[in-house]
Amino acid sequence: MVEALRVWASTHISPSWTLLKLCDVQPMQYFDLTCQLLGKAEVDGASFLLKVWDGTKTPFPSWRVLLQNLVLEGDLSHIHRLQNLTIDILVYDNHVQVAKSLKVGSFIRIYSLHTKLQSLNSENQTTLNLEFHLHGGTSYGRGIRVLPENNSDVDQLKKALQSADLTASHPSNDTCQSEPDDSFQSSGSVSLYEVERCQQLSATILTDHQYLEKTPLCAILKQKAPQQYRIRAKLRSYKPRKLFQSVKLLCPKCHSLQEVPHERNLDMILQDGATKTQDAKLQNTLLYDSKVWTTEDQGGRKVAVHFVKHNGILPLSNECLILIEGGTLSEICNLSNKFHSVIPVRSGHEDLELLDISAPFLVQGKVYHYGCKQCSNLRPIQNLNSLVDKTSWNPTSVAEVLGIVPLQYVFVMTFTLDDGTGVLEAFLMDSDKFFQIPASEILNDDDLQKSVDMIMDMICPSRIKIDAYPWLECLIKSYNVTNGMEQKICYQIFDTTVAEDLI
Repeated sequence: MVEALRVWASTHISPSWTLLKLCDVQPMQYFDLTCQLLGKAEVDGASFLLKVWDGTKTPFPSWRVLLQNLVLEGDLSHIHRLQNLTIDILVYDNHVQVAKSLKVGSFIRIYSLHTKLQSLNSENQTTLNLEFHLHGGTSYGRGIRVLPENNSDVDQLKKALQSADLTASHPSNDTCQSEPDDSFQSSGSVSLYEVERCQQLSATILTDHQYLEKTPLCAILKQKAPQQYRIRAKLRSYKPRKLFQSVKLLCPKCHSLQEVPHERNLDMILQDGATKTQDAKLQNTLLYDSKVWTTEDQGGRKVAVHFVKHNGILPLSNECLILIEGGTLSEICNLSNKFHSVIPVRSGHEDLELLDISAPFLVQGKVYHYGCKQCSNLRPIQNLNSLVDKTSWNPTSVAEVLGIVPLQYVFVMTFTLDDGTGVLEAFLMDSDKFFQIPASEILNDDDLQKSVDMIMDMICPSRIKIDAYPWLECLIKSYNVTNGMEQKICYQIFDTTVAEDLI
C-alpha cells in the first residue's frame, strides 16, 4: 500500500520541500535524496552499505565505511573515479532486505535520510565528516524506492550526472580535511557504523535521567566540568582485572577510600584486644547477661561473652546480639554463625566500649561492618539500651547509637569506554546498583564472585574484536580534581545498572 501511494505521489504531487541535493545538505537533517546506486555491500545482519551519488559534492567530506572485510558489489574503478562525489549510506534493520535487492546503477529515492556531523581528533588536527544513516522503522515515510526510467526526476538526475565535475574535491583547512580512500579510522577502535545501530539492545540500562540526549565521547572530552551526560559506548578494558581487588570501603561523610582489612591484620587487632584485662564490675548488667570462659590452651586466656537482653529476657540465638571480650577471629566467626550479631568489645573505665575502630563494630554472618576513623565519635556500649526493643539489629541503627559513621562496601573500577569517536576513562563506584550484587557480600561468596566475573566477561569479552562487544548505555558525570598545582577532569558512572538478562 505504501509503495502504491509513493508511485501515485511521484506523478501527482510536486517533490517535497525535504528533497535536497547533496551539495545543500547540512548536519542533523532529515531529508529525501534522489541518487544513483554505484555500489553496495553487506555490513552485518542488521546494517547494509549503499554507495551513491547525485553529481554534487557535500559541504563536508563524507564519512567512509571501513571496507577491509566487506565484499563490495559494483564497478570499483568507476567508484574510485567518483570518490569525491560519492557518499556512504548505512541502512538499518527493516530496510536491509530492500537495500540488498537494489541493482547497481539503478536510480533510487531514499526517504528520511539522516545526516550527522562527526568530529574526529587526530594528532594535529580535527576532521569533520558528514555521516548518512537510514534508520530502522517507517516513521515519516522512511524507506527506499526505485524510480522508473520515465520519471522526470530521473531525467534531471541523469543530466546532473553527465555534467558533474569529476575532479571536484573537498577544501582542506585547519578543521576540515577530505578522506582520500574508502577506509575510516576513528580515534577509537569501534567502527562508526556500529554506533548507529539504534535498535540493538544495550547490556546496561539507565535507572534515571532518561530524558538526556546521547552525547559522543569526542564532544564530552572537549567540554568543561561539572556536567552530566548520557552515552552509548563499548567497554574496551577495565581495571582491576582481579575483581575481588575492586572492593573497597568508602566513608559517605569524608569520601575517603580504604582497603578492606586483610584477615591477618584483623586477627592481630583481635589478638591484641584479647590481652586486655576484663573488669568483672562490667558484667551482668540490665543490658546483658555475661558468661566467662577460660581457654584450656593459649595460657588460660579468658573470653567473656555478654548476651544482650530483649526487654529483660534473653532472645533466641538467631535474634540475639552478643558482645565479646578477648575473642579471636576464628571464635568470632564461629559465634557469628550461631548468633544474629557480634560486637568485639573491651572493658573501659565505666562501661564496655568498642575494641578498636580498625576492627569491625558489628559482625553479621560473613559481613563485617566497619566505621570511619576520622568521622566517628565513639560512645559507650550502654547506648544500645535504646535499641533493645527492636526486633533486629540494623547496622545503621547500631552505628548511630554508638557514634560511628559506617563505611560502605563499594566496587571501585576504571572503565575504558570507546564509542568510535573517542576513548574515555570513567570510574565506577557502586555498592549494589550496577551489578545488582552487594559489594559487602562478594568477598565471602564464591558464587557471587563468579557472577560478577561472568557479567564482566559478557560486557568486555576477550579474544574477539571490539565491534562484537555489546553496547553499554551509561550515565556519566564529569568533575574537577586538583592534585597540587595540576587540575584535571575525571568522569564517573552513575544511575546505570546491568540489564537483567545478563544477571
